[in-house]
Amino acid sequence: MPENDATHTPAPEPGNDEAAESNAPWMSPALSWAVTGVAAVVAVGALAVVVAQLLVLRPAVADIEDETQARGAVVRAAERFTVEVNNYDASDVGTLKERVGPLLTTRFRTDFEKSIDDLLVQIEEAKLTSEGEVLKSAVASVDADSATVLVVADASTESVFDRRARHFRWEIELDKVDGEWLVDNFTPVA
Repeated sequence: MPENDATHTPAPEPGNDEAAESNAPWMSPALSWAVTGVAAVVAVGALAVVVAQLLVLRPAVADIEDETQARGAVVRAAERFTVEVNNYDASDVGTLKERVGPLLTTRFRTDFEKSIDDLLVQIEEAKLTSEGEVLKSAVASVDADSATVLVVADASTESVFDRRARHFRWEIELDKVDGEWLVDNFTPVA
């Protein structure tokens, strides 16, 4: 075959990628630029979607985190109250008011202290001891400054009269006071 034959395409030299690319019949330079342009537009569009979702979803994620933290805080406060009220010994019953008082709102502390004095006398006379534990708890509702928690607890009591297992199901209402969740009331439920 003669060297000046127009149909003859010389084989690309090894390591000469430019020659291999220019000889690719399926990708013209114009098509290559078009594909690159479309890929760039798709990448910029995807980035814009991700940024928009972050801007829209980030506040929602922060709200969910805040609510999760609030739920945890109200459950801890309700459970601590339940444990403190149900764990006492007749020999140190005087500390019950000291342990429970700081867990209560001012309004509820006043009501609690009025009613607890008679109970403390009965506890001392009966030499009553109680060991309680929280079995389950769940948030019924929570907002920025109030919450309701349902608590299931058991207590084993011993007195000069007998031994008993007691079962409690309480609805505990809490208020947020100076950033701290305090018990504002509790009600036995069935």
